Amino acid sequence: MVVERVELEIGDRVVKISNPDRIYFSARGETKLDLAQYYLSVSDGIVNALHHRPCMLHRFPDGVDGDKVHQKRVPHGAPPWLQTVRVDFPSGRHAYELCVDHPADVIWAVQMSTVEFHPWNSRSEHVEQPDEWRIDLDPGPEATYADVQRVAGVTREVLAELGATGFPKTSGSKGIHIYVRVAPVYGFADVRRAAWAFAREVERRADGLVDLTWWRKDRNPASVFVDYNQNARDHTVACAYSVRGTPEGIVSAPVRWDEIDQADPRDFTIATMPARYAELGDLHADLDDTIYSLDQLLQWAERDERDAEPPPAADAPAT
Repeated sequence: MVVERVELEIGDRVVKISNPDRIYFSARGETKLDLAQYYLSVSDGIVNALHHRPCMLHRFPDGVDGDKVHQKRVPHGAPPWLQTVRVDFPSGRHAYELCVDHPADVIWAVQMSTVEFHPWNSRSEHVEQPDEWRIDLDPGPEATYADVQRVAGVTREVLAELGATGFPKTSGSKGIHIYVRVAPVYGFADVRRAAWAFAREVERRADGLVDLTWWRKDRNPASVFVDYNQNARDHTVACAYSVRGTPEGIVSAPVRWDEIDQADPRDFTIATMPARYAELGDLHADLDDTIYSLDQLLQWAERDERDAEPPPAADAPAT
């Protein structure tokens, strides 16, 4: 029998899931309802990752083997309890984006066929002042995951010398993301400059594994790009616990530093993560307790700008 709709009670809210039996992940056959149940199993973690951040939704109305829709605006007819935040764009246009503060908000987005959640690195209370510095280790087409793991080790070393606490996660693809909480007192340009200075220091120590050449076509394809531009305004990455749009339902999974050398990103899926989360809880739960000042990195940026070309503007063509 075809089930047309199910209702999920989530705290004091109810979300109706239409077409719950629609296959979203072809590798094992998980459905839209399975996706909702996955997000409920990691609800504290996904809400923590998204809390009060403007969020772009990556929707797959026909499952992940179909077309992907990038959606910034919350449509008319959303539940009255759903919160949004206004963000403005250089074009003069604006959007009211999803602003999560309850697990039901996440499940509402799943009902809208959302698989991936891509939040800003700032919050609704201070949209123009990021509170999250994001380190994105992005391998080139000929780089291996072992190369990324080695660069992660260098990254950890530099963070330790700075006195910064980094919280790593798999990207859900071939990369690793590391988040550092900062006070929301800097603009996007300063956070990006600090991230560039940090990336240059990692490049110096990485024995040729890192190439910060801006244009992808000119970059060593066997290198890792430490993508400081992910800290530019309106740039987003999949958040911790977000499922990625892959047939296997791979998850962008928080990991401990001591797991990175052995962890395989393909091990973290909507099938395996609920048990892992039940055992370990949210590995990013303490992020807000480890605020780091970017002042030293901004001093490094001033030094490097005297010795080298500064990075291209954040609105330069995408790498």
